Amino acid sequence: MLKNTYYSSKNNYACPSSCTPDMDECPNHPDLYLLRDAAADERGAIADYLTCAVDTCLEIFLDVAKDEMQHFVETMRLISLFDPIQAQRLQEEDLGVLTMERTIRKPKWVPSKITQYDQDVQVTPPNKKDLPAIRCLTKAIQDELHAINKYQKYMNQADDPRVMEHFCKLMNEEKEHVAEFTAALFKITHEPLQEEND
Repeated sequence: MLKNTYYSSKNNYACPSSCTPDMDECPNHPDLYLLRDAAADERGAIADYLTCAVDTCLEIFLDVAKDEMQHFVETMRLISLFDPIQAQRLQEEDLGVLTMERTIRKPKWVPSKITQYDQDVQVTPPNKKDLPAIRCLTKAIQDELHAINKYQKYMNQADDPRVMEHFCKLMNEEKEHVAEFTAALFKITHEPLQEEND
């Protein structure tokens, strides 16, 4: 019978601290989990409402899709505030509208106006033939955002710096995918919308 071999806790098999991921390379703000989850949900809602608008010809779906599109932009801006890697990837895909300056300050919340004006931005319904692409790209963005959250969680749970670095690398590659899929999707959905004149 083989005897189990146990390693002494006195031995340090980890790599030196110089090889641990830099937090600028592996942003780890806890709110990023919440923001990515929200962004994934917003994309799903947008795709659903655009599909419903095409299928039913009801204007209400376009109106709500417009609100969800704005929510996505606002959420992505907050993600870019806490995650310079994601901000850089978005900039590389000419999606600077989804990024925000990285200055931390207390937010000033102003309730949105519910009244609709003539200058309100209109959402253009997609062509029916584009709906499968919208669904696929939306699903891809959602999957990538959820994968980033998973890898950030795993990075935080890992003990060995090499494992931490591995998850950091995977997480940052997924951020590039988010930017690429978002750029492709925006070409079809004509996003981002113009800012409304309040």
